[in-house]
Amino acid sequence: MNKKTLLTGIVIAAMSAALMGCGASGGAKASSELPKSIEVQVPAKAGGGTDVMARTLGQEVAAKTGSNVTIVNNTDGGGVVAMETVRTAKGDGAKILQYHTSMLIKSATKVYDKTANDDFKVWGVSQGTEKGQYVLVTSADSDMKTIEDFVNKGKSAEIKMGIETGGTTHVITGLMAKASGVQVKYVEAGSDTEKLTALVGNTIDACIVNVNQAKQYVESGKANALAVITNGEEGARSSVLPDVPSMTESGIDCSWASYNIFAGPKDMNEDIAKKLYDAYAEAAKADAVNEVLEPAGMAMEFLSYEEGPKKLAEQQADINSVVEELGLVQK
Repeated sequence: MNKKTLLTGIVIAAMSAALMGCGASGGAKASSELPKSIEVQVPAKAGGGTDVMARTLGQEVAAKTGSNVTIVNNTDGGGVVAMETVRTAKGDGAKILQYHTSMLIKSATKVYDKTANDDFKVWGVSQGTEKGQYVLVTSADSDMKTIEDFVNKGKSAEIKMGIETGGTTHVITGLMAKASGVQVKYVEAGSDTEKLTALVGNTIDACIVNVNQAKQYVESGKANALAVITNGEEGARSSVLPDVPSMTESGIDCSWASYNIFAGPKDMNEDIAKKLYDAYAEAAKADAVNEVLEPAGMAMEFLSYEEGPKKLAEQQADINSVVEELGLVQK
């Protein structure tokens, strides 16, 4: 072999090695490791319950994984901008979404033309450890002192129910009316605080509000707590109002599970999705997290990786049906 042939062989071998090296790095599978920086898009204002949950979980996840977790409060477009920011992001886990059941309502009403399960990778679903988060209340001087009084009156006369149009309690009120057979007139009354003010002022007959908001009114004798809407578990009641029966035990098939939704783009790397699930599910069990969330009634537990999206799909179907009956679907 002459020197020219030998030199040519060496050059070709070197080029082949270089090309193989390029293939190994440039054409390799995307990394399945959690990114160094994770941006959590939260469609809620800073300081609210959803924000507190996101920041508390994020701090624990950061401490355990070494990733830098940043919470971005993005309420633009009623949350749509945050959802689109994540839906159109890369699937590397650098941008994720933390929201709640309002996402399903926005999809059902067509405020948002995408759905959690169809257009996102839902990698985590949690629910509150509090089994009963909402309660049906009437004013102290109302003739409806029990759930039986409420149902009996509602079957012969229309009951003015305070709601926040398009909100969670509007949907729950619709589910309750359908399950109990009562006649309801929906009256716009605003937030839970505003609903309770309207109730005491007798401008509405009844309303469904968060148990924590209702507790002081019930304990001070300003309101009657008729029945708690639980998550459907047999024998479940509210730890906040433990003496109040549930809708289910009162013979009314009305339940509601308040889910927190954790999602990424539809094409999110499966290994990253599972690692995020593991990190967040473990964080939800941490003492440091529950020291913050439990006193506020926001402690949570994660459904299994496989079960979460299925439960979400079931609730989306229920919400779609009620929203259509209520005439809330935007044309």
